[in-house]
Amino acid sequence: MKEKTSYIFVALLVAVAFLAGVVWAKREKVETGERVQTGAPTVVPTRAPFSTAKSDKSQVKFFVMSFCPFGNQAEEGLGPVYNLLKEKVDWQPRYVIYQNYCAQAPDKAACEKSNCLKFGNDTYCSMHGLGELNQDIWEICAFNLGDNQKWWNFVAGVNANCAAQNVDTCWEKYAQGAGLDTAKIKACQKSEAVALMKRETTEMEKYQAQGSPMVFINEKLYDGGRAPEDYKKAICSAFTKEPAECATVLSATSGTAAGGCQ
Repeated sequence: MKEKTSYIFVALLVAVAFLAGVVWAKREKVETGERVQTGAPTVVPTRAPFSTAKSDKSQVKFFVMSFCPFGNQAEEGLGPVYNLLKEKVDWQPRYVIYQNYCAQAPDKAACEKSNCLKFGNDTYCSMHGLGELNQDIWEICAFNLGDNQKWWNFVAGVNANCAAQNVDTCWEKYAQGAGLDTAKIKACQKSEAVALMKRETTEMEKYQAQGSPMVFINEKLYDGGRAPEDYKKAICSAFTKEPAECATVLSATSGTAAGGCQ
């Protein structure tokens, strides 16, 4: 009987030791800034050091869908960093536009009607419908006008007040409010849409960016928190010499969502 009790006691000790090891391993991952999966992915705040190549002007390339809530969350985190660093950073918004989105759909024809535009042999699609695809193009055209501040204001207005279902009648108000020339945006969409969408799909392929958001800082994939302070730390660390503005502390909080559209 005593021998049996001893076996049970040893087994309990082994179980306790195993559980303690699991807890410690998870704690170490959190403290080093790695993702920990407990049923759903969790984005943890970014901590230095960052493994990013240095440059005199940091480059931030961010892939989004205009109505993906997770992409909007990333834009909300990056916006204050833009306001802080302005043109000291090379900002490059990119858009996730698919060419074979409906290939596996049960009703391919219905999927393409709701999500895609066809131009000759080419088909371009967006996850949240044609409204999103149109808005992607309007945002690209607006960015190409060359005023980053107006572009950020335009995107913030649309994100807060429009949806994929009504953006066709909603976007123009916020473009005008941001001081953008809507006639030029419309002309750009009419004449350049195909070339712009083709360029986005080429960029997606180059960076293997299949979801929204995906952020690259100096060509390195960023995998940290989405609060303004998280993005600021990572972007500032990519400068050869950090600008004085990097000493400013931004908000360390973001929305509760953590994930992506893919």
